[in-house]
Amino acid sequence: MILGSYNLLDEKWISVIDKDGNPKNVSLKKVLEEANNFYDLAGDTKTQDFAVMRILLAVLHTVFSRFDYNGEQYEWVKLDDKLFEQDEEVDEYDKEEYQSALCDTWFELWKKGNFHQIVNVYLEKWRDSFYLFDDKQPFLQVVEDDISADKLNKPNPSELSGKNINRLVSESGNKIALFSPKNDKKSNSNKEILAPDEIARWLITLQGYIGLSDKVIFGNTKYKASKGWLFDIGGVYLKGDNLFETLMLNLALFYEGVDNCFNIQKPCWEMSSSELIEFYMYGGTFDNLAGLYTAWSRAVYINPNLDFDKPFKCSIVKLPEINHRDNFLEPMTLWKYNKTGENKDSFTPRKHIIHQSLWRSFSLLTMDDFSDNGAKQKIPGIIDFLKELKDKSRYYGLEKTNFVQSIVSVSMADDGNATSWVPIDEIIDYLPVQDFILVNFNNKNWSMWINDTIQKTKRVIEFTYKNYIKDIKAIRNINSDDFVSRKIEEIYFVIDNRFRRWLVSIDEEKPHEEQISEWEETLKKLVKEEAKNIFANGNNRDFIGFKKKQSTKKTEEKSEKEIYTIAHAYNKFIYFLNRDIKNMKEEGRE
Repeated sequence: MILGSYNLLDEKWISVIDKDGNPKNVSLKKVLEEANNFYDLAGDTKTQDFAVMRILLAVLHTVFSRFDYNGEQYEWVKLDDKLFEQDEEVDEYDKEEYQSALCDTWFELWKKGNFHQIVNVYLEKWRDSFYLFDDKQPFLQVVEDDISADKLNKPNPSELSGKNINRLVSESGNKIALFSPKNDKKSNSNKEILAPDEIARWLITLQGYIGLSDKVIFGNTKYKASKGWLFDIGGVYLKGDNLFETLMLNLALFYEGVDNCFNIQKPCWEMSSSELIEFYMYGGTFDNLAGLYTAWSRAVYINPNLDFDKPFKCSIVKLPEINHRDNFLEPMTLWKYNKTGENKDSFTPRKHIIHQSLWRSFSLLTMDDFSDNGAKQKIPGIIDFLKELKDKSRYYGLEKTNFVQSIVSVSMADDGNATSWVPIDEIIDYLPVQDFILVNFNNKNWSMWINDTIQKTKRVIEFTYKNYIKDIKAIRNINSDDFVSRKIEEIYFVIDNRFRRWLVSIDEEKPHEEQISEWEETLKKLVKEEAKNIFANGNNRDFIGFKKKQSTKKTEEKSEKEIYTIAHAYNKFIYFLNRDIKNMKEEGRE
């Protein structure tokens, strides 16, 4: 009989940064006990941090859906005293009172500045489910019998090695990672070595981001396999001054957008591995955030007798994909409305676009039912939750509190190959922003004004400036379309930092027209300078120009041609730029 080892409640496996800026590893109990003393999570990658954060949120959702800020059991919740496991949902007629109590709990915890000891009491009750290496109920894993040959479509499950599971190495069996952070001149075997704390963090990450290159499934009937729920979403979360505030801002206890708060919170560690496999294989649907935040993409088996001095390996079997259509239980993603395809007329998570700043998707963050060429929009649930916080804060003496310091986006880029969807890169961004920018209150519509300004900024860049670049392309007889797209991204890079600085500088008490006008002048200056630099560095061909066909009132057969140079292109650009900025100012005064 194998006894459990490396319990995540006690072992130091969660990477954080303390208030002095020092990195350290702490246990699960410690990170929640002293969350206010840590600035942020600081794991190997930001996607890893996002996955680990959702594990922490699953604990908090479970605990504070059952116990209030004083550690007292809610009168509307029935628990199994042995494991503090909820065995009945809240009755329909009690929902209003229960939701009010959840609201009290959130605000009292925020004012206190740390989590109640009931969190550790709960974790201790479930201690046996947090062993990383165990033969009964290992954390986020199955036991050996769950993946026996008679249950699979192949004789053996797929195998992952240390360099496969460690996304810092990301080396396959066919290609060597030349610039791996783990390397050895004598041997590459150290790429396969993982310490227990690394295994814990990467195991959580694997369940969120994996791709589809492995082949083994349960049974012989094909199903749409999961590549990790986090892999498919455009993750967003709210960040506070410290880890406690960040966790609280994303702890949507009383969020009304879905019925999550009235359902039993059921994290994966409150179910056996066989129960979980059955849940996935028979089309189980998550109705609670603790379950969704601890969702599996693979049945993972790690030998509990693992020798840490030898290359790491584990066995995996694909599990079915989580429903993506209108799955609004998920509060931490952008959404897109599908006009075509298998998800036509429904919303699905929208992944972030690589090399594109988060502020360019501002309307997707703040503008519900915003119409753009007939497209529908839905904001992330976490922004809806922030609106509820701001609305209810006055009842707790926190109406002047600025809760949010920034909004963070995190996503994983893929290789574009639909047969494998290999994770290849992170897409990370931070947008420093104040509460009033994200939500509309006090009868001020800052999010609408800023979104309107961003749309006009895009028009200047993606129409007026883009036409200038297209003219340069024609003058230089450049065939590749990459020239235009590259120049557009370059100008976005030029204005990016200045836009962020302007966004942070916005004063809620000053007239919006005046502050938006400041950005318009900055935009005009930056874009004009970039266009002027291209003009000033023009080559001989630019000034010799080319013969451009001119439209006339006569027939096309008698149309004329004239020499068109970079000077013509620049002058035309300046004319339209001035017109754009003038129109922006006039529209802003309406």
